Amino acid sequence: MASFRILAVDDDPIFLLLLEHVLRRIGYTDLRCVSSGDEALKIIRSGEQVFDCFLLDIEMPGMDGIELCRRIRAVPSHRRTPIVMITAMNSQHFIEAAFASGATDYITKPIDDIELKARIGMVARLVDERRRGNALEDQLHAQSGLPLAQISFDDPIPVADVGGVVEYLGLENYVLTLGRLKLFGHAAIAFKIVNASEIFLAADAVSYLDTLANVASVIVGTLKTQQFMMAYAGRGEFVCMTARASVVDPDDLKLEIAVRLGEYRKLYEELGVPLPVVRVGEPQAPGFFTRVTPLALLDRARASVRDVVARRELMTALEH
Repeated sequence: MASFRILAVDDDPIFLLLLEHVLRRIGYTDLRCVSSGDEALKIIRSGEQVFDCFLLDIEMPGMDGIELCRRIRAVPSHRRTPIVMITAMNSQHFIEAAFASGATDYITKPIDDIELKARIGMVARLVDERRRGNALEDQLHAQSGLPLAQISFDDPIPVADVGGVVEYLGLENYVLTLGRLKLFGHAAIAFKIVNASEIFLAADAVSYLDTLANVASVIVGTLKTQQFMMAYAGRGEFVCMTARASVVDPDDLKLEIAVRLGEYRKLYEELGVPLPVVRVGEPQAPGFFTRVTPLALLDRARASVRDVVARRELMTALEH
């Protein structure tokens, strides 16, 4: 196994000893433990060591794990580093707050060896995948002299600094925490930037990320609710989980998004980037007597917005 550096933060020294013992037993030996958020931030901001994963206790005196998670995400070198929250509290409120602050996943106390191995194993595979991608880019750069791609059109790129927008893996893990009854109270709705591929080709990496952030902030402004969690899924698509009772008519959303984006037309023209055109899918909600997995609900939402785009393209072709 490649080096996998973990920073664990918990105010309980006995729990940290137990955690270290379990992690070593399942193969993770590069571990540093601290007892407070302030101490963790000092280490992180010093840059003396770059970590591959953070394990944060939610309930700590002073700075709790949720605030620490939020502050770690503000450190450029750790915007995408997996953060696993550890909690003895099963309240959905705390879980939602953790994911909203940028958490990747969570596990509950007392620690179960099998669950911890599965969760950390998933994170380790994610880190290895990112390392291979970075290594391939470095190799291509060395061989061709071309600039690094940095981002891929297909990838679920994290969109930073937009309230309520999380990493896609975090959204998936959040949805998985919802039981059947809680899932019934939610709906998934997807948004697609129809001309995303054109924007991707016309813009550099920074401009493309700025465009995604601009579209995300516009969508958030149209939702008219505080009860939502949204992520960028790749290929110009955003997926939002919201309270079922808060769903807004897709046509109304589309029109309002178009109006708000239209306010940025001059800016996009100056940048030489096409103005984003956004379509909205039909809200997808599970029926009370039908079984649908949480991740399938997200997939259905994305399929819905693709159908909307396809129907629009067909109508345009028939008109001409």
